[in-house]
Amino acid sequence: MKRLLLVLVLIVLLALTEKKGLKWIPKQEREELLYFPSNEFVKGTTGGFDLILADFMWIETGSYFGKHHRSDKSYPYLYHMFDIITDLDPKFIPVYTLGTIMIATDARESDLALKLLDKGMRDNPDLWQIPFTKGFIYYVHNRQPLKASKWFLLASYKKNAPERVGKFATWTLYKSKGVEVTLLLYLRLYEISSSEIFREKAIKGIAKVLLDQSKQFHEDKGYKVKSLFELYKAGYLPFIPEIPGGSFRLENEKVIFQQFQ
Repeated sequence: MKRLLLVLVLIVLLALTEKKGLKWIPKQEREELLYFPSNEFVKGTTGGFDLILADFMWIETGSYFGKHHRSDKSYPYLYHMFDIITDLDPKFIPVYTLGTIMIATDARESDLALKLLDKGMRDNPDLWQIPFTKGFIYYVHNRQPLKASKWFLLASYKKNAPERVGKFATWTLYKSKGVEVTLLLYLRLYEISSSEIFREKAIKGIAKVLLDQSKQFHEDKGYKVKSLFELYKAGYLPFIPEIPGGSFRLENEKVIFQQFQ
């Protein structure tokens, strides 16, 4: 009975959406964004099914992202989708911790990612993960270590924040720690994510740091580095990053991540 009621509610909402809620979207894109009307339209029209609809829209957002990730790699409505989900469910934490990284890295709209994180902190003031993610974006994408340090410090004051969170606040202030902090942030992203998409982002982020350091070695020394261990011994890496289930290696100035069988 509950399932039938939900189906009926969805049908009614979709009909209303088609009529009134999609006017802001260009006509040729309305089918793709059928479940994501304007924020004003969503408020007060969900009939008490906010949380269920938020879950449904999360799945639809995954489909939208996957489709464009495989084709044009353009995500003009990604922020809007996540904004709608958090209007329906302000406690939908994966939007703030993972969705904002998608907005910053894939949609290349870090300002909108930060805006969504501000919304998350207003609705979830006790969580350390949201200000930590804001620090991550400021440091990795915006390259603003002072601002990143501020948000890492705020995150460290929250209940249940891991001890390492506070260390990031200090590390980001030291230019010499730049490589170490970036590697640790990507390792942290890998640890907290169960999504293959975000684990892939973490692996690619680590690989880019290793590649940049190998190129810097070549520029400084005049010859190519042969291994990550040599890079580490020469002081270009603070440590050799390790990820469960796989390892990085350097071959002809190319970084390769090999998964264990």
